[in-house]
Amino acid sequence: MVLVKPPEACSTAEVYKTSQTDPLVLLKEITENGISQDVCVNDLEPPAFEVLPSLKRLKKRIIAANRGDYDAVFMSGSGSTIVGIGSPDPPAFVYDDDDYKDTFVSEACFLTRNENEWYREPISSKITSEEDLPPEVASVSD
Repeated sequence: MVLVKPPEACSTAEVYKTSQTDPLVLLKEITENGISQDVCVNDLEPPAFEVLPSLKRLKKRIIAANRGDYDAVFMSGSGSTIVGIGSPDPPAFVYDDDDYKDTFVSEACFLTRNENEWYREPISSKITSEEDLPPEVASVSD
């Protein structure tokens, strides 16, 4: 997974004010017809793209540049981060094109947990020396 965040931000209040989507319509569609790609959407994308048109161009460019590398490309929340699910490699244009020189790019991954297990404190917050490393991590660092 890759996160691409342009330096411009979307005002959450402005995005919500601009939104024309009725979430009850999506809920009705899911209830009547089940889950489909058509209803698995971020309904804040259209108003965010209206508030910040460059964000729409960025999403389209990511999709065009990496055909097949990402299973899905979508905006996170009310913007302005674009998420690519699939390859952890960012599209080359974010490094090569001066228009994107101030864009934040990061590889990311899903955090998972075992069934019936709550999230634990991150290992890194407890480590003060190599002896504090859990065995499964210590063996990797050797």
